[in-house]
Amino acid sequence: MHIILNTSTLFKGGALQTSTAFILQALADPAGIQWQFILSAESARQVTRFRPLPPQTDVFNRSPARHRPSRRRLAELVAQSRPDLVFTFSGPAYVKFPTPHAVGVTDGWVTHSTWTAYRSVRFPREWLFFALNSLYKIYWYRKANQWFVQTELARRGLHRRARIPLERIVVVPNTCGEHYRAATVASRFPGPTEKLRLLSFSASYSHKNLILLPDIASQLQRIEPALDFEMVVTLPPEDALLERINRRAARLGVERRMVNRGPIPVVEGPDLYRSCHVCLLPTHIETYSATYAESMSMGLPIVTTDLNFAHDACRDAALYFQPRNAVAAAEQIQRLIHDPALRQQLVARGRQIVSELPTPRQRYEMYVAALKRLASES
Repeated sequence: MHIILNTSTLFKGGALQTSTAFILQALADPAGIQWQFILSAESARQVTRFRPLPPQTDVFNRSPARHRPSRRRLAELVAQSRPDLVFTFSGPAYVKFPTPHAVGVTDGWVTHSTWTAYRSVRFPREWLFFALNSLYKIYWYRKANQWFVQTELARRGLHRRARIPLERIVVVPNTCGEHYRAATVASRFPGPTEKLRLLSFSASYSHKNLILLPDIASQLQRIEPALDFEMVVTLPPEDALLERINRRAARLGVERRMVNRGPIPVVEGPDLYRSCHVCLLPTHIETYSATYAESMSMGLPIVTTDLNFAHDACRDAALYFQPRNAVAAAEQIQRLIHDPALRQQLVARGRQIVSELPTPRQRYEMYVAALKRLASES
């Protein structure tokens, strides 16, 4: 069976990490499939940090999402190759293919956005952008024949909002890469006189609500004046969101608390977690953030927003706070600092949850089984 794996639209975010893990599995043991790869430049870079790309790989420097020549090139490659099907790992592909097409849907704005998420973006310009962009993506998603999501919440949302039959939507749970499972765990929790590092591992997305971090830092500094701590983010150095965070931190007098490590290559993720002690994710919308599974695997306790997607992923392995409430977030961090038993409980529960998730190989096999069914129906 000949399948084209398409990641040409992936240039940042969690889908870039999970697609890298999938590609590595396909290269290690293709499960009887002749894989052909059409990758974004960033996707290709992440894979080559682990192993060389195979000859049957085409690399896109521009995403078909916003570049018509890239769309034409993608359509031409598929037409020339004539595969049994195309699998767009995280779509849309923005192309109507002549062959059966399976697509991953990892955009929470499309499947289960809420008023809380829309309040995290600027009105009216960003609000309208996300609303209209979701409708545009649904238009393209509906051109596929099979859909993959990571949670039952996303499955129900995609069915309801895009009018896609439930039986055509397959749930494949997220997990963390093998390099996390094989890594040694994070460093020990710091003592009273040592520096605490709170990690917000994220690409530059407004719905991640990282703009709340200076407020959380200000409140934590207020209730724990003797605490030495840093808030670690992973944003591009010239990023507009980073500039907003730094300006707000300066106004609140906590600029020295903010540390930016820049974008982190997938292969270097475990080292970043080992250098930190708490996962702090004030996000307003996720499908299934890889950060949750990675933090649990690396032994970091999690402090995140009290929203349904977070509970689905973390269950009782996290402390939750009301969205946009910096005081509540700081108080949950304070609980972690002063309650070693609670920290141990959260870490132990997180490792249990990770042990219940599919391994990267099992996840790969779940995808392959569904793809083979689709091919046999065509």
